[in-house]
Amino acid sequence: MKRIVRLALLALTFLSVSISASPPDPSITVPPLLDEAAQKKISSAAQLPESGDADISKVSRVRLAGTNKFGPNPHVEGFPPPTPIKQKKKHEKPVLEKNADGLILKAESEYAKKAASLSEFLTSYYIPQTTKIRKELTEEEKSNLRISVRPVEDALKVHENIIYNKIGQRALVLDLYTPKEIASKPWPVVIMVHGGGWSGGTHRYLRPLSMSLSAKGFACITVEYRLAGEASFPAAVWDVKAAVRWARKNAKEYNFDPKFITVAGGSAGGNIAGLVGVTTGDKRFEGDGELTDFSSEVHAVISFDGANGWVGGNWGLNATKDPWLYNEGVPLFHIIRNNQCLPYLFVGGGELMAPWITKNIPGSQARFVKFRWPHAFELFDPAKDELVTLMADYLHERRVKKIRE
Repeated sequence: MKRIVRLALLALTFLSVSISASPPDPSITVPPLLDEAAQKKISSAAQLPESGDADISKVSRVRLAGTNKFGPNPHVEGFPPPTPIKQKKKHEKPVLEKNADGLILKAESEYAKKAASLSEFLTSYYIPQTTKIRKELTEEEKSNLRISVRPVEDALKVHENIIYNKIGQRALVLDLYTPKEIASKPWPVVIMVHGGGWSGGTHRYLRPLSMSLSAKGFACITVEYRLAGEASFPAAVWDVKAAVRWARKNAKEYNFDPKFITVAGGSAGGNIAGLVGVTTGDKRFEGDGELTDFSSEVHAVISFDGANGWVGGNWGLNATKDPWLYNEGVPLFHIIRNNQCLPYLFVGGGELMAPWITKNIPGSQARFVKFRWPHAFELFDPAKDELVTLMADYLHERRVKKIRE
């Protein structure tokens, strides 16, 4: 009997050693731990004062949660499953409907409804407030501000409502705009991410911007992603990364350059675009869905007044209740933790953040361009036209530099 017990204990000991010595799951990339230097950088960045004028969303703010008192990060192997976040009336849960194939999509009526709501907000409140938002605008410039409209399509190929990913029966769509001309080289790709506080807006908001940029020699994709009323953090990042993978898979069909894909976004969309850019190789941000054999890496980020140093609570993140999870939703946190920064253009907001990154992150490629126009300028003319010129010049410069490397 004693011998049997002794053999059983030996077997258990061998089993426990075997388990502890087994290789880590290759599907999980564990982010590097925050060492003392990273903690100091987080504290330093958190001390950046608020800057700029009285911008509606205070996008220049840096707000990182302190984690020293909360032990190790409990989310290194994955995040809590995304769940619907109860929304305020102004950001209603999206209306979904089944199509003839049984797939669940956003109802077409939602796009018209959101467009009318945006127009009402901009004309009745936002544009009249420009005197408080960007004081450096002249009276003539303020009076000339207008909502961007869909440009003439003569020089473009337009493909709208393309299903790019399915999560169960839920289908997500994108719109694609490319030049009509036959190009000798593939088109560089720009994936556009709309704003709306993580809980509102539609990808159609960025149709005028995308069409205008496409006319300058780019393949522009506007992406529908799941809003907070449907799925919390990090579902939107998973969705946009799925769109990047879709672009790579379909590069030959649409003449995309898979070696030059940029992700761009405004306000909350700038936050999501930033997370897509700075979390390459982190499996927690990849999601499941389709086309997971293709890379979601992007080569540059452009943020229009984006929330790059903080994140909103209506995405299901709370700096007090779960500071680690909150920080995971902040692009600047990942830049500090990984101690690297890909080409990252801050337009409008980020006048303190970009030089701070350049100074504190070795080899970083952050750049800031001051923009005089009010927040959400990507939706206005003539600000949108200035932004298109700026983006085209920056991306052509980046592409030439990448070819030479």
